[in-house]
Amino acid sequence: MKEQPVSQLTRRCIEAELYGQLYETITEKLGKEAALEIIAENLRKTAFQAGQEFAALAQEKSLAHFATVVEIWKKGDAIEVADISIDGNTLSIEVVRCMYQESYRKMGLPEELCRMLSCSRDEPFAKGYSRKIRMERLTTLADGGNHCPFIFHWD
Repeated sequence: MKEQPVSQLTRRCIEAELYGQLYETITEKLGKEAALEIIAENLRKTAFQAGQEFAALAQEKSLAHFATVVEIWKKGDAIEVADISIDGNTLSIEVVRCMYQESYRKMGLPEELCRMLSCSRDEPFAKGYSRKIRMERLTTLADGGNHCPFIFHWD
């Protein structure tokens, strides 16, 4: 990943402001469904690319190296992690607070956009890192869950 002059949280808030404006414009022209589809596609593409960039930093791609991305996500208290562990080919991360989605809501973004901006990047980022990673997450804080239980399997 490229060195960023601002924290990941600050960067995401700047991006969220732009996505919010874009969402309004596309919704006016093409409707809400099309706007969400276009933004979701862009988020997937950019997250996949970011995963590839992060993978390029590894001497050897592995679940252990992939787990180090959590430190980037945590900077500036952006997320609070209750537990992170690797057991064989499985990485488990329990996120109990997410300032990303809290910030998007404080910005007044529509709820459907808050959920998308918060959560839709995770799986494509992992796939960009390695096709060997498979992600499971049954609930999220953005959807009203009390935590985000990430499970990444290295197949």
